[in-house]
Amino acid sequence: MKTAPIVHRFDTDISEIAPPKQFTYPFFYQPHPLTKAAVKELQAFLLKGDLKHNFGLGKHESLIEQGKMFGVLVVKDSSGNLGWLAAYSGKLYQEPQGYFAPPVADIHAAQSFYKKGESELNEMSAVIAALEQNSDRIAQKTALQTQLDEINEHLRQGRAALKEAKKARQKYREAVRPTVNEADFKAICERLAEESIQGQLAFKYSSKVWIEEQQKLEEELAHFDNEITGLKEERRQKSNVLQREIFDHYVFLNAHGASQVLSACFPDFDLRHPPSGSGDCCAPKLLQYAYQNSLFPLALGEFWWGSAPDKEVRQHGYFYPSCASRCRPILSHMLEGLDVEENPLLTYGKDKPMPIVYEDEDLVVVNKPAGLLSVPGVEIEDSALTRVKNKYPKATGAILLHRLDMSTSGLLMFTLNPKANKRMQRQFIKRQVQKTYIADVAGVVTEKEGTIDLPLAPDYYDLPRQMVCYKNGKASETHWTVLERFETHTRLALKPITGRTHQLRVHCAHPDGLGIPMVGDELYGVLDKRLHLHAQKLEFMHPSTKENIIIEAPFSF
Repeated sequence: MKTAPIVHRFDTDISEIAPPKQFTYPFFYQPHPLTKAAVKELQAFLLKGDLKHNFGLGKHESLIEQGKMFGVLVVKDSSGNLGWLAAYSGKLYQEPQGYFAPPVADIHAAQSFYKKGESELNEMSAVIAALEQNSDRIAQKTALQTQLDEINEHLRQGRAALKEAKKARQKYREAVRPTVNEADFKAICERLAEESIQGQLAFKYSSKVWIEEQQKLEEELAHFDNEITGLKEERRQKSNVLQREIFDHYVFLNAHGASQVLSACFPDFDLRHPPSGSGDCCAPKLLQYAYQNSLFPLALGEFWWGSAPDKEVRQHGYFYPSCASRCRPILSHMLEGLDVEENPLLTYGKDKPMPIVYEDEDLVVVNKPAGLLSVPGVEIEDSALTRVKNKYPKATGAILLHRLDMSTSGLLMFTLNPKANKRMQRQFIKRQVQKTYIADVAGVVTEKEGTIDLPLAPDYYDLPRQMVCYKNGKASETHWTVLERFETHTRLALKPITGRTHQLRVHCAHPDGLGIPMVGDELYGVLDKRLHLHAQKLEFMHPSTKENIIIEAPFSF
């Protein structure tokens, strides 16, 4: 293939591998054999260690350690010849030339433009800082505020005196009422009312000057604040304009040849900017280069290379889906014109039976199949909640008590009336409902049991993934016990003390947990036919009978 040196021929024999019929759905996929062949060749190149970057694999250890996401795109040229492109997300310590697909944007032009705009913003920031720190200005503002505080105190004391006088008059009325006749009491009330009016008029007259001075001082103080507030708002607007123009250096093509700037890929751009690094991930780089060089994309795959970030769960050499927050909005445009595989999640749980395990007037517990949502999603209406509502149309109030991940199977409880819901919700909140999960992890766990305590927080750059975060994460605790060891995996009983999103999956996969992902975990491990995680047992007190109930459901992995 002579299209460009960046397009690599396959060194391995691929003559027996049929090209894919549809392009890879990048957010949930099994890598195509051609993708695996290309990745194997790219990883052989990486293992040579010629790239000047510390991946945490024993090379260039004087540099900062940082693993990277790499990607390959299998392509076909106009003559029907197959090849592949390589790319990496973000930047490397030393940018290699001629092997990887280049950035989508002209980085040097963007940086030059940015530096000019940044200089203007820095000048505005310096003016604002000078105003905020100017000693004369601070002294003037302090003096004004002191005067205003004194006036406010005088006014406060005057109003307090009026209130005290009112209380005294009321107390006098109550004391004198039993001692005088009706006519005298009426006269006393009229006199007290006149005193009230005279007191208010006197305060209004005496405070007129104070109130005028108060308004004047407040206007002067507002001028001090408005001057800085106005400059900050002007700086914010300039920053937004600059940010948009920088983002608009990223112009993405699609298979139709249509282009779209990065800001247009994010409909809510004016409310919040795209995550940092948007447009610099593997998939946009690969597709952009293919379109620019008349190469037809056939299959995509991305994998992690090197050490994992402290917070995230990334396994060296594992395939991962494209990130949701950065890439999904961009790829929604770039994939237009390609025949892309259907999102498997749209039909993953469709038509799978959901047996009822327990049922009475208050509760229903089902055995949710893997692939079925607990509640309806944006694109998927079918869910455990939808099915329960259809089966029990007379159920009232909120009936959902807890959730299971889409990929997780097992026991899911619903209530059929508000009273039962309130009582069961209380048990869930107080952690009185005992839950046991069965999971297979893709490796051998040598110890018998233990406890994992790792705080979890959403990875907002790549939702729905979660990460370990000691600063902002919520406490999460899991007890685990080995049930059985096999040659390639270990079966565990997991008992979550807390109920965080993806808690069991992250606690198993993270290096500070078990360090072994679950079998079939598409987010933190390797995608398989299904995730080997099953909510096997629930133990709780019945909301009406107060009886201790234990429910179990069989699993099929």
